[in-house]
Amino acid sequence: MPALLAEAERSGGMTAALRLRIAQMITALLPQFDAVLITCSTLGPVADEFSVQDRVMRTDGMLAEALQRQSGPTVALCAAESTLAATRALFCKPGSESEVVLVEGAWTAFKSGDITRYFALIAAAAERAYQRGAVAVALAQSSMTPVAQQFPHTRRPLTGPHLALQACYDLRRS
Repeated sequence: MPALLAEAERSGGMTAALRLRIAQMITALLPQFDAVLITCSTLGPVADEFSVQDRVMRTDGMLAEALQRQSGPTVALCAAESTLAATRALFCKPGSESEVVLVEGAWTAFKSGDITRYFALIAAAAERAYQRGAVAVALAQSSMTPVAQQFPHTRRPLTGPHLALQACYDLRRS
């Protein structure tokens, strides 16, 4: 829902009023669906409001869990400044060696429609993270996912969409 993200960006992140509206939307959807998947890292923290955690899922939450299973320094890349606080809270748990890095200029490129530049900036940031010793890199926003294919399988950044789809599939099977 781009309008919700735009509202969060104008406000500098998630506000209490926006959080309440999104929670109300999710509450209305739950009786009709097996699960609600929040793919936006800026809006994702609202999932924490629900006691039915297995039915209200965050793509970036699954990605953070996968990154935290790595041993050694890790980097989560994000493009939108509005998601920094939420991404740091999710990826930088006490005792972890995870760092969240904002890819400067990437979100501006994305919003202007320059997807080639957007992907190039993200790929360069991932490469720098590996060169600085990261054992794993996560592309914390779903829009970054295609960049992973530019890397060899042994150094491919982690992405969230496939993890989220698998979780939805597993929920449906159970």
